[in-house]
Amino acid sequence: MREWLGLLCRVWFTVLSGVLLGLLGACGRVDGIPVEPGVSLALAEERAARLSGLHYRLFFAVPAEQSQPIRGEAEIRFTLADAATPLQLDFRAGPGAVQKLVINGSALAAVPEREHILLPAASLRAGSNTVAIAFVAGDSALNRNPDYLYTLFVPDRARTAFPLFDQPDLKATWELNLKLPAGWQALTNGPLLAAEPGAEATLHRFAVTEPISSYLFSFVAGRFQVEQQPWGERSMTLLHRETDPAKLARNLDAIFAQHRAAVAWLEDYTGIAYPFAKLDFALIPAFQYGGMEHVGAIQYRAELLLLDENPTDEELLGRASLIAHEVAHMWFGNLVTMRWFNDVWTKEVFANFMAAKMVNPGFPDIDHELNFLLRHYPAAYAVDRSEGANPIRQQLGNLNEAGQMYGPIIYNKAPIMMRQLERMLGEELFRRGMRDYLTRYAYGNATWPALVEILDPLTEVDLQKWSEVWVHDSGFPGRSLQVEDPELFYGPRPARLAELDGWADLALVDRGRLLLDLYEGVLIGADINAEAYGDALLGIVAGETNQLLLATALSQLSRLQQTLLPDAVRERLQPRLEATLWAGIAASDEPGRTRLLYDNLSLLAAQPDSLQRLLAIWRGEESVPGLQLSENDRIQLAERLALRLPEQSAAIVSAQLAQTENPDSRRRLAFLTPALASDTAVRDRFFAGLADPANRATENWVLDALGYLHHPSRTAHSVRYIQPSLELLQEIQVTGDIFFPSGWLHATLENHDSAEAVATVRAFLAKRPDYNGQLRMKILQALDLPLRAQRLAQ
Repeated sequence: MREWLGLLCRVWFTVLSGVLLGLLGACGRVDGIPVEPGVSLALAEERAARLSGLHYRLFFAVPAEQSQPIRGEAEIRFTLADAATPLQLDFRAGPGAVQKLVINGSALAAVPEREHILLPAASLRAGSNTVAIAFVAGDSALNRNPDYLYTLFVPDRARTAFPLFDQPDLKATWELNLKLPAGWQALTNGPLLAAEPGAEATLHRFAVTEPISSYLFSFVAGRFQVEQQPWGERSMTLLHRETDPAKLARNLDAIFAQHRAAVAWLEDYTGIAYPFAKLDFALIPAFQYGGMEHVGAIQYRAELLLLDENPTDEELLGRASLIAHEVAHMWFGNLVTMRWFNDVWTKEVFANFMAAKMVNPGFPDIDHELNFLLRHYPAAYAVDRSEGANPIRQQLGNLNEAGQMYGPIIYNKAPIMMRQLERMLGEELFRRGMRDYLTRYAYGNATWPALVEILDPLTEVDLQKWSEVWVHDSGFPGRSLQVEDPELFYGPRPARLAELDGWADLALVDRGRLLLDLYEGVLIGADINAEAYGDALLGIVAGETNQLLLATALSQLSRLQQTLLPDAVRERLQPRLEATLWAGIAASDEPGRTRLLYDNLSLLAAQPDSLQRLLAIWRGEESVPGLQLSENDRIQLAERLALRLPEQSAAIVSAQLAQTENPDSRRRLAFLTPALASDTAVRDRFFAGLADPANRATENWVLDALGYLHHPSRTAHSVRYIQPSLELLQEIQVTGDIFFPSGWLHATLENHDSAEAVATVRAFLAKRPDYNGQLRMKILQALDLPLRAQRLAQ
């Protein structure tokens, strides 16, 4: 009888708990903290004050079939300062995703409400608590492909996959077990303890990690090849899906060596040994970012590390910089993490800033002042000159908008600011401050004001005032708040075309400065004739031997010719442009320079003779002197020819699909095929299909497709896509990764130069005065080039 009574009591407790939790959620508040989508600042602060000692033990069973759900289990252990009020656990899941909830040994009915599971106060206790949950994992951040997947949880997307406390200042230790199809490999933050084969699946068990934030937890699993190289008494592991053994052989040693060199440099600079158990990495096709610094398990876009033959100086330097950037995060961002995502820029600025220091010794033939200028200033200028300029440090009320904190300002302007800060303090005092910062907040969290507090006593400059302008204001800082060094000055300066007459006598960095200043002068409507500048750029392209300067001149020339110049001027310039590029290729004796010229020729060619020669190159009937085309080169050329030769488009794409050996590259080209079609009805249907989030799953493919839909030769038709693209933006911000909304906007708008395109965007914003402020800024940033093109046409 007692057993029946006990069971009855437990049943009633479960039912009543569910009812009460539902009522609490319906009321929209839990003891003063609103129950609302995302993770609000108020909720994060409340939980940070109550929770400590977090540990996650996670299990995921991954089926071989992509369409089948991934089932998971989570055991969450934590210490609670007080149990007087309920606790919100984050989980943005569909109906029925929570299959079991047990709190401190008692089963409860889980009632997900507004992206949270409410843990009632009656089930919690001050001190140690354990919550066990069985669930169906959400797919949106798992990046599932036919035979591999990878998680990408930055900034707040872990909560889409499993239940947790998803905020950066609740660091936890993590323990992962994965049940995977036989033959799959896996990588996560902790070292592999064992792989235990079963009849149809293998259980991979991993060691417990150091304390890390939830956005840094990650795993990769699938059919990957494994490469290893020694690293002191340990080893580094690389996962990849490359099918070209020659490409792999060309790149592997450099990839491992650059990781080892970056660790050694950072250990020396910081005085802190590598702070985690391991350092492995996975090279992923069409990865959304250049890289992501998951603790001990970095993810990279494969094509940025596995370079084709004859890479340019820019590509080699870019790879080294990317590796240095991600390794720097192990200290700056992972060991010490921002408290809230309004300070996400601090981890990015340190990674970029340290990367620039690191790569210099490995490239003694590169002018590193020039490289810093050209890698950072143009992208930062593009935002600061726009109507949507944003400060480095922004306000953030909810983590569901944290992705909009990212952009050129934190990646490009912030390193310029940090360089000026180092110059004010001196290198040694700056380094001492960095060591103090890392030691004081190791395995914890910090804010920008906390760093200013450390650095302020080291200089006579009022860092609070300096920071207020550089960090909290948008636009170009006044001269009085910049260091007295012409090389470090940030902002366009007046320039005249006549200054190009002395080009040969200028130092390389001064040439770079002049290119930036003249281009900005064209854009802002200074007294610089755009057509005359285009002519001058052709002369620079013909004679400049420095690849960094050549790449910048070609980039500016491409933008002028595709968007900014009036049609009549483009028609006059086009034959000379193509003749200059062909002549440059024929005369070049440097493979990197040849590649730069060829890449831009294949992008810009429009004359019938050039297109026929490129078609012959694609068919293998002709070759590019000094350049061996890879499969990726041939695919890119096929895509560009399909655009320029519409009557042959279908045949070209079909033939390239048949010739493509790499399965991931073949899937990508198949996805892009409708966007390349000459039939506007096919392109319209493809674009309409992008309204379905499932068709936006591989974001790099989508951005490539948008680039083709909005190709400069097609903007008269694709202007109709602008309005629906803007209408999708808020949904894309919710479903996409951090760079996708901005990428979506730029791919949609940057090639348009018509009054209709500008008016469409203006009207969209005018009808929505209360539109999301962050997204409004992103729209205005992307609108800048169409606006400039319109003004130049007047």
